[in-house]
Amino acid sequence: MQSLSIVRRLAASALLAAAVLPGLAAAAGYPERPITMIVPFAPGGNVDATARALGPVLAKQLGQAVVIDNRAGAGGTIGSALVARAPADGYTLMVGSTATNATAPAFMNASYDPVKDFTSLGAISVTPSVIVVAAGSPVKTYAELLTLSHARATGLNMGSPGTGSLNHLTTELLEQKTGLNATHIPYKGAGPALTDLMGGQLDAMVDQLSSSSPLISSGRLRAIAQTGAARSPLLPDVPTLHEQQVHEVDVAVYTGLFAPARLPAEVQATLVQALQQALQSPEFLERLKAQGSEPMPMSQTEFADFVSAEAARWRNVIQSTGLAGKG
Repeated sequence: MQSLSIVRRLAASALLAAAVLPGLAAAAGYPERPITMIVPFAPGGNVDATARALGPVLAKQLGQAVVIDNRAGAGGTIGSALVARAPADGYTLMVGSTATNATAPAFMNASYDPVKDFTSLGAISVTPSVIVVAAGSPVKTYAELLTLSHARATGLNMGSPGTGSLNHLTTELLEQKTGLNATHIPYKGAGPALTDLMGGQLDAMVDQLSSSSPLISSGRLRAIAQTGAARSPLLPDVPTLHEQQVHEVDVAVYTGLFAPARLPAEVQATLVQALQQALQSPEFLERLKAQGSEPMPMSQTEFADFVSAEAARWRNVIQSTGLAGKG
């Protein structure tokens, strides 16, 4: 009888724990259904390309489908705000970037905090930017682009994936550092902007190499400068801005995997482990290399510190240029 009483007490305790801690009970079987991965930009850009490279290999590690959901607009802040407000259960993730978690929130006074409202799960990649023009453009160097901008009364039309994006802010830096005469034309992602660039509606654009590389390789776009500290292996013949005597415009964009804040520790552990394994996949690394990006090896803690530092760095840049809150 005593043993039966103990069994009953243990059973009652288990039922009570399940009732009081449903989140922990659910975490034990995570994931039990498909996961939505929000991309806060339109298809065709750097973040979208990275997410589509990561999605299949992450799905293999988790044993569940990973569904890409593009939620573009407002420099990436619409999709980011959606993730910030989502349930912290591990079924809504985001491939974020320098734009979503550093530049756009400071520029536009976004409705979310780019650090406090997310769980930083891990870094994915780092990608240099390039300045591109249409294949039929007469411009072949940054000096020629600068000259053309002053030859036109209205200047150049320069596109970007959105207001407050790193592409946009790089254009602003070029205006400050070199006197480039340009009007910023924001789009809902790099894809639509690149389409208009090839169609002649734009004169030039700063873009991540990952989204421009296929168009450069196919001859539809021409790269006239790279913004990184060194030339990318994908564009060994295209000089950096530094090589073209343009300084203090060394810019690269990071991507990382995020979830809403207060994600349960058990779910975090599962996602961090799956992400680290996915990032080592030859399939993923090959796609990353092909799009001009490089792996960004960091622990979860290191990445969280990096995200916080980048948010502070770009907030200071935006405030010092008087652009804060103008998005």
